[in-house]
Amino acid sequence: MNLPDKQKIVSIMKENFLHAYLATSDGDQPRVRPVSPIVEDDMSIWVTTYSTSGKVKQIRHNPKICLAFVQQPNGDEAAIVVGEAHIIPDTEEKRRVWKLATFDLFEHFPNGPESDEFCLLRIAVKRVEWRESWTDKTRIYEPAQE
Repeated sequence: MNLPDKQKIVSIMKENFLHAYLATSDGDQPRVRPVSPIVEDDMSIWVTTYSTSGKVKQIRHNPKICLAFVQQPNGDEAAIVVGEAHIIPDTEEKRRVWKLATFDLFEHFPNGPESDEFCLLRIAVKRVEWRESWTDKTRIYEPAQE
């Protein structure tokens, strides 16, 4: 994959972070819920959540996830991430990612990134299926092949 394509994928993710949906496994039942991922320029993806949430319990049991970023209202641009979610206990990393958020995390976690209720998930990207419009062919990005 060339760098401009990777930049396009990151751009799709950043522009549509408020329209992202995380799928986890609850036993043999998929579970999908809206999330607001934090995406870095190098395609590092983070999800913040409550440490007691259902998604954290499900990820502890099975880390495989799917994370969809979809442009609203028509879904022209889309990036579907297939990978694994990892719980990050490191306080310094939690503080670093907290500062990257473009929304107010204190609204949900008033005790800050050091609080027991704050959980940080790192999304390890295995594959991204993406498109820039409905008329474009879906393309595949796999980080291991770069």
